[in-house]
Parts: sequence; structure tokens; C-alpha cells
Amino acid sequence: MKTMLKELTLGDKLTEFFVCSTKNVRVDKNSNKFLQLRLSDASGNIGAVMWDVSDSIVEGFTQGQVVKVQGIVTSDHRSQPQIKLDKIRSATESDEFNLAELLPSSNRNLEEMEAELAGIRQSITNSDLTALLDEIFSDPLRYRAYCEAPAAKAVHHNYIHGLLEHSLSVCQVADAIAARYPDDVDRDLLVTAAMLHDIGKITEFNYTTAIDYSDQGRLLGHIVLGERMVGDAIGRLDSFPQELKLQVLHLILSHHGEKEYGSPIRPKTLEGFILNHADDVDAKANIFMRLHTEAAQTGEPWSEFNRILDRFLYLKKAMED
Repeated sequence: MKTMLKELTLGDKLTEFFVCSTKNVRVDKNSNKFLQLRLSDASGNIGAVMWDVSDSIVEGFTQGQVVKVQGIVTSDHRSQPQIKLDKIRSATESDEFNLAELLPSSNRNLEEMEAELAGIRQSITNSDLTALLDEIFSDPLRYRAYCEAPAAKAVHHNYIHGLLEHSLSVCQVADAIAARYPDDVDRDLLVTAAMLHDIGKITEFNYTTAIDYSDQGRLLGHIVLGERMVGDAIGRLDSFPQELKLQVLHLILSHHGEKEYGSPIRPKTLEGFILNHADDVDAKANIFMRLHTEAAQTGEPWSEFNRILDRFLYLKKAMED
């Protein structure tokens, strides 16, 4: 069981894996090299120092890598905790560590979310859409990436398993709206698209040591990547209806609603409007929930100015004193 940074106290000795968030090589007054680092895991980050280092140690790892360290928790000149390192090296393929312990991760239980996803898939009665979902999720690597990937770098659900958590919520919101208009909404089409609307994010992001954009993500974006992935899956199926293909791909391409928000096309079907709003509601709700968590710790009723929502947010609940 990994010892998390938030659990450390002065004097603790440790041998653990962390992400090396920052790395600086310094020279002391005696011309000896030393390292000033920032190490992080899912619970936070801490400064670290290693004195009198050799060139082989300096060159043995890079910023952004997972590293294995050995040391003791001390304090720096500002009385802030830091780790005085005795050993450090890059993690190797033979090392065993849990990525969800090193990067921010969903608060929800992964097994419960996977069971929820399976239940939603089983609720789809359209055999062509069931075949599409089977085709996409039958690849174990793609399925694992879907369950593990973040949904964003910084905006919402920007943590491991965030894509799965967000997709499940969008499915549920969309399904609830579809139930209000049962004669007009193709529920199976809508919920299938809700499951797949962000699937391009499994290749949009790299998240082995930090969440960042891949080259494909920066150049193409998850909407284009997702449309191609789903379109390719449909192409591998026999006799998939052309009209259904057209509408599934339209939902993926239009789910951001407006061109200025990244959609190459605006929604032009009822299912498209619903998916756009379900996606938007869950993203904004996630921002609020995270700010509520922070407010519970600080007691502040107002957030700092939120750049994404372009406003200050009032976080006090109506039933609070």
C-alpha cells in the first residue's frame, strides 16, 4: 500500500514512487551539484532535495517521469516539509505502481462505475447500436483506456477515470430528458452517443505521469478523433444502417453545440440538442462540486473568479446558516 504525501510527517522514512513534477540542478558554494525537486502524487506535492549528486544521478531521470525515491521527511529553511533524498531513479517497466495513486483520480469506485456502464449498455435495445458498442468496447486496450482516461487537462473531470465518470453522468442526464419526450426522442441513439461522445479523449490526452495533450490531441482534438474512431467501427460492421450512421456521427461532431466551442457542426436534431445540454450541465456541475469541496475547507462563500465560467461563483448552500 503506497504511503501518500498527505500522510507524511516529520521524521518519516520512506521508499516510494512519485511523479517528479519539477527538476532543477543547482551548484553549492563548494561547486558540488545538488538537486531541488518537486515530487507529487494524487494527494498533493512536496519539495525534495538531494545533496552532492553525481552526473549519473542527474542524468538518470527527467522531469515528468515517475521516480522511485528513498529518503526522510525533514523541513526546509522556511519550516516547510521536504524530503531529504538518499536515492532516486526512474521507474522501470518491472516496477509496480498504481497510476491512480500518482495522479488525481475520481472519487468514485471504478468497479461500481464499470458495472454502471455495463448496465447502460444492456439497456440498449437497438441491435445495430448494441453491435456498435460491442465493436468499440471489445478491444480490451480501448476499453481500459476509456475507463482510465481523464476527461480534460484542466476544465472538468480532469483526473484519472474522469472520462468514464463524465460519460456515465451524461448518459443519465440524457436518459432522464429522453424519458420526458418518449414519443419524440430516440432514446437508444441518444444514450449510445452519450457513451461515445468523448471517446476521442482516450487518444487526445497522455496521462502516464501528468495529464497533457498528445500530438493528435493538439492537432485534431477529441471530437474529430472520436468521430473517426466511431466511423471506423461502423465500417467494420455489416449492414449498419446509413441513416443511423449519419445521426450517430452528427451527435459526436455537434456535442459541443457551437463552432466557437470546438464543434465543427451545430446540433440539428433533437437528440443533438439534448446531448449538447447534458454534456454542458455535467461539465459545469463538476466545476461547482470541486469548488464546493474547496469551500468546505476554507469557509469562503464565494469562489475566486472562474475563468472557464467567466464569473465569481456563490458556493453557500441554501440550507446553510
